[in-house]
Amino acid sequence: MTPRLALAIAGLAVSFAALPALPVRADPVSDLVAALPAELQGLTRLPGPEGSGTAFVVAREAQRDRLFVLREGKAPVEVSEAGELAARVAGLRSEADPHGVVAFVDMGDTTYELFLENDDTAGYLFQPASN
Repeated sequence: MTPRLALAIAGLAVSFAALPALPVRADPVSDLVAALPAELQGLTRLPGPEGSGTAFVVAREAQRDRLFVLREGKAPVEVSEAGELAARVAGLRSEADPHGVVAFVDMGDTTYELFLENDDTAGYLFQPASN
């Protein structure tokens, strides 16, 4: 073995030793399940209107439900007011309108409207339904 080849092999061995240990098979669902906090009792993903690029996630905790909006290519946005109600999401239906997406969220005995505008992907309006 030439000194140059020996040096290359030694350099390669040092490079592999410096790499962090990686799992043989990456499984994002398994990783997510392993990281779930104990107070989380369930997650439900609900699709938004077809073609809107919007979905909703309800996170059921011991004392309340939390509501998140997922918009294609954007960071999730929590509807913090829904979590502050300390109630359960009993139903959620949504529809597209000319400005974005409107969702009707049933929480306890009250239905709330959630307005999502196309131009403001991080903003929303959450209020008791007007009808």
